Amino acid sequence: MKNRLYLVGLTGSGKTTIAPLVAARLGWPWLDLDAEIVARTGRTIPDLFTEDVAAFRQIEAEALAEVAQREPLLVATGGGAVLRAENRALMHATGTMLALDVAPDVAIERVSGRGAVPPVLGDDPVASLAKLRDERRDYYEEADIVMDANDADPAITARRIIAALAAHGRISAEVAPDAIAVPLPQTPYTITVAWGALTQVADQIAALGLPRRVILITDATVRGMLLDGVTASLTAGGIAVKTIIVPAGEASKSLSHLSDIYDRLIAFQAERGEAIVALGGGVVGDLAGYAAATYLRGVPLIHIPTTLLAQVDSSIGGKTGINHPRAKNAIGAFYQPRAVIIDPAALLSLDDRLYREGWGEIVKYGMALDGDLFAQMEAAGQFLLHPTPQQLATIIARCARIKADIVTRDEREGGPRLLLNYGHTIGHALEAITGYGTLLHGEAVFLGMSVEARIAVALGLLTPADLARQDALAAIFFTAPDLAALDLAAILDATRLDKKARGGRVRWVLSTGIGSATVRDDVPDALVLAVLTEVLG
Repeated sequence: MKNRLYLVGLTGSGKTTIAPLVAARLGWPWLDLDAEIVARTGRTIPDLFTEDVAAFRQIEAEALAEVAQREPLLVATGGGAVLRAENRALMHATGTMLALDVAPDVAIERVSGRGAVPPVLGDDPVASLAKLRDERRDYYEEADIVMDANDADPAITARRIIAALAAHGRISAEVAPDAIAVPLPQTPYTITVAWGALTQVADQIAALGLPRRVILITDATVRGMLLDGVTASLTAGGIAVKTIIVPAGEASKSLSHLSDIYDRLIAFQAERGEAIVALGGGVVGDLAGYAAATYLRGVPLIHIPTTLLAQVDSSIGGKTGINHPRAKNAIGAFYQPRAVIIDPAALLSLDDRLYREGWGEIVKYGMALDGDLFAQMEAAGQFLLHPTPQQLATIIARCARIKADIVTRDEREGGPRLLLNYGHTIGHALEAITGYGTLLHGEAVFLGMSVEARIAVALGLLTPADLARQDALAAIFFTAPDLAALDLAAILDATRLDKKARGGRVRWVLSTGIGSATVRDDVPDALVLAVLTEVLG
């Protein structure tokens, strides 16, 4: 599929507002077709249209045909560009035609705010636009994707467009797929990292020999972004889909939401062989995974992680669970998936905060386990905020390999897997103390690494120079909020509920240099409080 996107829709649907937002995320150039026509002719659109409509439509068609030779490119077309069959055919043949559907009153309100209501709409522009919408409805419905464009925030519509493109496999990239084996003796599986993998889920289910019905669990945010495309792909592949939606956010990892999932599974008469598909970030993966581990004493689980944090970490290794009000992930089970399917293109639709927090887990890998990865991130610097498709896929696959290797050697966290908890002792305590909502998990990990690295310096395990390197890399992605009001003693108490604790002693994962870490259980409380005061106070 060629990397060309054509936005079509009525005046006021937001084409020229949304186009640069989408183009910036994709890294593509964009143009306004009407502006291109003005530049070519030296005349305004109203003048051309009033003088000779047929001649204007011919100029428009010729301009569209010429710009369609460029790639990549995003084109915001004029409202009537869909009227000609050859224009529609050209857009379908050379890229993706996406229709922005907007209510006429919303459209007129938008263009009125810009003082740009076209005179051709007459004295009752809402009625005139409604008539145009009805006349053009069939043309807009020919689009490859139809998107509701009534949201007041164009940035949200832009993210939804990119999510739809990803879910329909319409963002191509020269990135070779990667298959990473997790050769556990009882439950081996493969992690697939592939640009466009969201369209290949039905094939993977068939290859696993699973029944051709799945229960897909996702959250309210992903529902509005990726669900329709993934469901359409599954259905086209002969897979029936039942869907369960949970609220977005860490609060969904609770007994009450788990109980709701059980109710729905029973209502669907879900059978033991039918897979639960977790489509979402770490919250969805943990919650759906625990449901899969416990419903009918275990049903197949497939992870489709849609956040950076879930793609590099939480979807891999079989940790599932829910939170207790006093402790993160205190209730759960080790339960390995049958497959993990990772599509880096899905990340292009994330809001900036969700994207940045995922790097907390990646910096963790570099600091605790992989000095070369850390050095590569240092060298890339700010470019990591907008990586190329190849860079992104490579980093995700590298992290997946690190975790797959450790999980294979230590499935149930009795040895080297403990090192994956660098930054998590304090991070989990902060999440619990702040009520599972103030901090995203990756943000809490960034803060945890800051505290735990300073503890390591105080104990003579880590050099101040390496601490400074960690701080500098973390600062690219995260700026700590004001947490001075937190009860530091309560944070210390919360660390004692950490899952790694043994005999009442907290086992701290502490960095011993870039790419290495150790576990210590002799960290004095007074030192922890002093460092918490330094970092948070």
